[in-house]
Amino acid sequence: MGTDPNDVDGDGIPNDMDNCPTVANADQADMDGDGVGDVCDNCPTVKNPPVATMGYDHPIQRDHDGDGRGDECDLCPHIATTMDNDMDGDGIGDECDPQPTVKNPPAYFNGFYDPPDASWSVPRNAGTMADWELAAGPGGHTLGWRQKTLDGSHRHQLLLTGVKQQHYIDSVIVVDGISPGDGDSNLRGANVSYGFFPVNQDQNDVFYICGMQRDTSKVDNNDAADLTVLEDNTIQGTQKTAAWPVPAPNTRIHVVGQALRVGSTQPQMGNTNLMCAVNGETAGTTTPLMLSNNPVTGFPDGQIGLHTYGTTAWFDYVFYVEVIPAP
Repeated sequence: MGTDPNDVDGDGIPNDMDNCPTVANADQADMDGDGVGDVCDNCPTVKNPPVATMGYDHPIQRDHDGDGRGDECDLCPHIATTMDNDMDGDGIGDECDPQPTVKNPPAYFNGFYDPPDASWSVPRNAGTMADWELAAGPGGHTLGWRQKTLDGSHRHQLLLTGVKQQHYIDSVIVVDGISPGDGDSNLRGANVSYGFFPVNQDQNDVFYICGMQRDTSKVDNNDAADLTVLEDNTIQGTQKTAAWPVPAPNTRIHVVGQALRVGSTQPQMGNTNLMCAVNGETAGTTTPLMLSNNPVTGFPDGQIGLHTYGTTAWFDYVFYVEVIPAP
């Protein structure tokens, strides 16, 4: 006897009424009440109903890292793991927790399945929201945010609402277009940004960037990992770089930036220890290139975001932990 096309799993429940149409579950058990049966729910105890998502012909339970645990219940939603150990019980998995023995505030994760919403904004002199689009990444399998405007020596930046005190920010970046060098700066690149803060009466914006840079000096076309302190588009202090072994464009580049306070325990006081780790997921390095700048003048407090200068680039996700004890 052939399979009934109206009940492909043969559990007696018609496909259009079955909460697991491809897995037999005659009892239709749904512990979290999200409309997905327990036997096929990637978060059976956490409500995560399927969501319409670009590139899919039906709503899906989103699972960014593809490890079988949905984003809503995965303690490291950007890292495929077989277990979700959480030593300090803060809801951040040990494999992605910058302080695995200190209980931190809840992590922020955005898998960039949808266009930037009202929680994201563009600072002055950093392009417009129209520069950013929802787009499939290399190979067309993963969604992300792409900064699409290639307009020479200009900064494009997105900021997440809310000032944070100390930072751990993780993303994957693919540079897919580079403007000709301007002969003046060595800022062409794509990065995560953190510690964004207007600091004086002229409202110049000071922030840190971690990621990839096209030039180690002005217009030399040597790709490098990059850790820089910027005031608007001007390098402050010493720019830290490490040579990249292969051309950076069209390579998935994993970046992790960190900024910790030193010299004080109070918000918007003290100075900052900076760290940046850059690793090629598909080419380049087998271990991260590590950069540090300790300490730099100025506190770490500020907003986090995404940053390009003289490039177009695609960002896969952002995972963020505020590196302070939870209240």
